[in-house]
Amino acid sequence: MKVKEVAALSGVSVRTLHHYDELGLLKPAKMTEAGYRIYSDENLAELQQILFYRALGF
Repeated sequence: MKVKEVAALSGVSVRTLHHYDELGLLKPAKMTEAGYRIYSDENLAELQQILFYRALGF
Protein backbone atom coordinates (compact mmCIF):
# COMPACT_ATOMS: atom_id res chain seq x y z
CA MET A 1 0.00 0.00 0.00
CA LYS A 2 1.41 3.40 -0.96
CA VAL A 3 1.91 6.22 1.52
CA LYS A 4 -1.01 8.23 0.15
CA GLU A 5 -3.35 5.27 0.59
CA VAL A 6 -2.16 4.69 4.15
CA ALA A 7 -2.65 8.38 4.94
CA ALA A 8 -6.21 8.34 3.62
CA LEU A 9 -7.03 5.12 5.45
CA SER A 10 -5.56 6.18 8.80
CA GLY A 11 -6.47 9.86 8.83
CA VAL A 12 -2.90 11.10 9.25
CA SER A 13 -1.05 13.20 6.72
CA VAL A 14 1.55 11.97 4.29
CA ARG A 15 4.00 14.32 6.00
CA THR A 16 3.30 12.63 9.35
CA LEU A 17 4.07 9.23 7.85
CA HIS A 18 7.30 10.62 6.37
CA HIS A 19 8.16 12.07 9.79
CA TYR A 20 7.55 8.71 11.49
CA ASP A 21 9.87 7.13 8.92
CA GLU A 22 12.59 9.73 9.56
CA LEU A 23 12.33 9.08 13.32
CA GLY A 24 12.50 5.33 12.79
CA LEU A 25 9.11 4.95 14.45
CA LEU A 26 7.35 3.44 11.43
CA LYS A 27 9.61 2.17 8.68
CA PRO A 28 7.88 1.12 5.44
CA ALA A 29 8.11 -2.54 4.45
CA LYS A 30 10.04 -1.54 1.34
CA MET A 31 11.05 1.35 -0.87
CA THR A 32 10.76 1.30 -4.63
CA GLU A 33 13.69 2.27 -6.83
CA ALA A 34 11.96 5.62 -7.35
CA GLY A 35 11.88 6.18 -3.58
CA TYR A 36 8.20 5.48 -2.96
CA ARG A 37 7.32 4.02 0.44
CA ILE A 38 5.33 0.77 0.40
CA TYR A 39 3.57 -0.28 3.61
CA SER A 40 2.52 -3.80 4.58
CA ASP A 41 -0.36 -5.02 6.73
CA GLU A 42 2.12 -5.32 9.60
CA ASN A 43 3.02 -1.64 9.14
CA LEU A 44 -0.67 -0.75 9.37
CA ALA A 45 -0.94 -2.67 12.65
CA GLU A 46 2.10 -0.76 13.98
CA LEU A 47 0.55 2.53 12.88
CA GLN A 48 -2.65 1.63 14.69
CA GLN A 49 -0.65 1.15 17.91
CA ILE A 50 1.19 4.45 17.39
CA LEU A 51 -2.08 6.31 16.90
CA PHE A 52 -3.58 4.60 19.96
CA TYR A 53 -0.71 5.72 22.18
CA ARG A 54 -0.73 9.18 20.62
CA ALA A 55 -4.42 9.51 21.51
CA LEU A 56 -3.56 8.58 25.10
CA GLY A 57 -0.95 11.33 25.20
CA PHE A 58 2.25 9.27 25.07
